[in-house]
Amino acid sequence: MNDFTRVVLIRHGQSASNAGGWLSGQESCGGLTELGVAQAEALRDRLAADDDLRPDAVLVSTMRRAVHTAEIIAAPTGLAPEQHPDLIERTSGEAEGLTIAEYTAKYGKAPWLDWHNPLSPGGESGPEFGERVLTATDRVVGAHAGRTVWVVCHGGVIMVSAVRRWPGGGVDLSSIPAVSPANTSINEWHVDADGAWRLARYNDHTHLVGLVGNRPGEAPAPI
Repeated sequence: MNDFTRVVLIRHGQSASNAGGWLSGQESCGGLTELGVAQAEALRDRLAADDDLRPDAVLVSTMRRAVHTAEIIAAPTGLAPEQHPDLIERTSGEAEGLTIAEYTAKYGKAPWLDWHNPLSPGGESGPEFGERVLTATDRVVGAHAGRTVWVVCHGGVIMVSAVRRWPGGGVDLSSIPAVSPANTSINEWHVDADGAWRLARYNDHTHLVGLVGNRPGEAPAPI
C-alpha cells in the first residue's frame, strides 16, 4: 500500500455530444465517437506500460461515454469497472438533448456560464453539483485508502475537483474556462492520511499527440 491514496481522474473519450455540441445526460448519452474510441485506446496503451500507475480498482460514472472508456482502458488490468451514479456529469434538467444553439435561443444565454443556477428546471445548480462531486470523491478515498484508484468520469467532475480542492476553493467555474480538461486526460491527486489533497498533475494528454483527428491543446467544454 502507498503512504497516500492515489486518485486518478480520467475524462472519457470524445463523445457524440462533444462532437455534435449538444447537452447529453444519463438517458441521452450518445456514447463515444470513433475518435473517442481511438483516444481511449491510446490511453489504454499508455497506462498499460506504466506499472507505477496500475490500479487497485477502476470506478466509472454510469454514462455510456464513460463506461465505454473505462472498459477499454481497464481491459489490460483484468479489473471490471465499478459503476457509480454519483460520478456522472452535472445534470442539465429539461434542457437535456438540446444543441448549444437551441439552448441559447431558448434560455437567452450559453450553457455553463451560469454556475449558481440550474441549467434548466430539473437540473443541478453548480453548488449542488460541486457538493455531490466532493462527497463522491471523498467516498472513493474512504473506500480505497492507501491504494491507487482510477475514476473515469467527466470534465465537470474533474474541474470541480480541481478548484474546490485547491486552497481557497469555491471558485466560480465560469470564470476559468481554460481549465477544461482534454478527452482522456489524466488528472492525478495524492490524498494524505490526514485528508489533504495534493494535485500531482492536471490535463495530461500527451498520449493524444499525433492521433489522427485529435486537436492537441483544445479545451473542450464539459458536455
